[in-house]
Amino acid sequence: MSNVVTKQYEVQNNSIGTVLNWIKSGEIGLPELQRPFVWKSSKVRDLVDSLYRGFPIGYLITWNNTTVKLKGGGSAVGKKIIIDGQQRITALRAALTGEPILNKQLESKRIKIAFNPWNEKFETTTAPIEKNKRWINDIANLFQMANTFSFINNFLLKNNDKTPTERDKAVNAIEKLHALTNNDIGNIVLSSELPIEDVTEIFNRINSKGTVLNSADFVMSKLSADEKHNGEKIRRAIDYFAKLLVNPTMLADIKNNDAGFTASNYFKQIAWAANERTDLYDPDFGDILHVILNFQFGRGKLTDLVGLISGRDFKTKTYTEEAMDKAYHELETGLLRFVNKSNFERYIMLLRSLGMISRKTLSLSGKGAINFGYSLYLLLKYQGQTTNFELETIVKKWIIMSALTYRYSGSSETQSQTDIRKFASTDPVKYLNSIVKQELPDSYWHNTLPNGALVSSSTQANVWRIFVMSQVRKHTIAWLEKDHEVADLLIEQGNIHHIFPRAYLKKNGLSQTMYNQIANYIWITQPRNLQISDRAPKDYLADQQIIKYGNAKSFSENAIPESLKHDDYTEYEDFLVKRRQLISQKLKEYFESL
Repeated sequence: MSNVVTKQYEVQNNSIGTVLNWIKSGEIGLPELQRPFVWKSSKVRDLVDSLYRGFPIGYLITWNNTTVKLKGGGSAVGKKIIIDGQQRITALRAALTGEPILNKQLESKRIKIAFNPWNEKFETTTAPIEKNKRWINDIANLFQMANTFSFINNFLLKNNDKTPTERDKAVNAIEKLHALTNNDIGNIVLSSELPIEDVTEIFNRINSKGTVLNSADFVMSKLSADEKHNGEKIRRAIDYFAKLLVNPTMLADIKNNDAGFTASNYFKQIAWAANERTDLYDPDFGDILHVILNFQFGRGKLTDLVGLISGRDFKTKTYTEEAMDKAYHELETGLLRFVNKSNFERYIMLLRSLGMISRKTLSLSGKGAINFGYSLYLLLKYQGQTTNFELETIVKKWIIMSALTYRYSGSSETQSQTDIRKFASTDPVKYLNSIVKQELPDSYWHNTLPNGALVSSSTQANVWRIFVMSQVRKHTIAWLEKDHEVADLLIEQGNIHHIFPRAYLKKNGLSQTMYNQIANYIWITQPRNLQISDRAPKDYLADQQIIKYGNAKSFSENAIPESLKHDDYTEYEDFLVKRRQLISQKLKEYFESL
């Protein structure tokens, strides 16, 4: 048995010119050429200066696309994909070839780097430099020439006041600059046989900047490298849709600066997002990819999506053109279903019906439950086996159940794959009921919840947020108020108040951990907060100005024991136990009402 380790990569030294030619010829996929460029021009200047001085600028990592079997029996290898080094290569291409980059407004802009051959200094080109004859105000003009003779001659004519020695120095510096594209850059070429998981692991182990290779970024890079299946347009549709939901003004930028995409059907399908005024669900491109992979492919790992659009047939463990065609068809179908205006807005309405207001005001912590909720919504809708009422009930209960139990927190890809496949292959109502029975039995409401998640100080905890959502959904009147609903306080100028005032408990020797407890929180109006001040509950609840509307209903709907009227700090811990039970009961009623 051989102990020789098979090397899954090779290290090449490729010239800068060779790499730039790869991009120009389309041999390598570089999505940053179509994405907003994030480097400052000063960083581009420093990169060129490093190359000029012979300093290393790091390695590229490229991955050869998997060999795909063609229908005619032959095989084809797709473009190389740059796994690491995209910004550096984009910067060099912009500076050396004059290619414009896209800024955040999707406007096409030049980055001009100037060079002074007498002091061998680089700068970002400015108006004064443009007028200064001692500077080459755009080095890209030099690199467009096959030889330097005429360029140097013209430059020296403008600087004919220089001595022969100074002129010789400038000539040497310009020729050295022109030879810069012959400098090598290390290229770690990963084998096409490597699975995406190993490609990701290699990147994460050798990357010195501490940057983790994101699977969603990998998918987007892979899409950019496939023109045959509209991969680049699909990538832009995903990216633009996510951006339009957050920044509607980008619609004008897309129209003005991306005519090719604007003319496509994809643009027509996503343009409406600029008019979506809620921030309740603002998925980024990674969220969109996860949801599509989930409901359209029945899978959870984004690394699987890289394999699918590479042509991987998971049954035969081979790569074929037919499998690639099918995967792109499914991806496009899933995308159009995700961005469909009716689908998206109905899902937003469903989230609002849970008592959510917005991500800034009141929603769930994290996106896991909401992402899976949309996957489930789309799956059930297009399966067509449930009524609208059943569909919404299933999705709402599943969102709240998974949020309470943190079902999709952390690394949840395996769990989401298991769940979506169960919903797709079994009766969805039965599957919902079986998981609810397992995760939320009576003991959960009576013991697990009040003695577990509710023993917390965080207003970011889902259990607190869902309690407030239950109040919003039920149009609960705020504690001690006549007309103001809890929802009004969230939107306007309400406060999260300590029922046993913080200053009062602190004065009586209780620690921050003790007085900052979910069971001690309540939303009240600002005037009521000022009236209560730092008094004991038994004192401020004896004040007729405060207790005027503090009837039994007010206490009950806000899950506050009426015994509070007689409490001081000596009863505080007993109060916490009572209120946790009351909150848990309200959450149970809320869940069962969905």
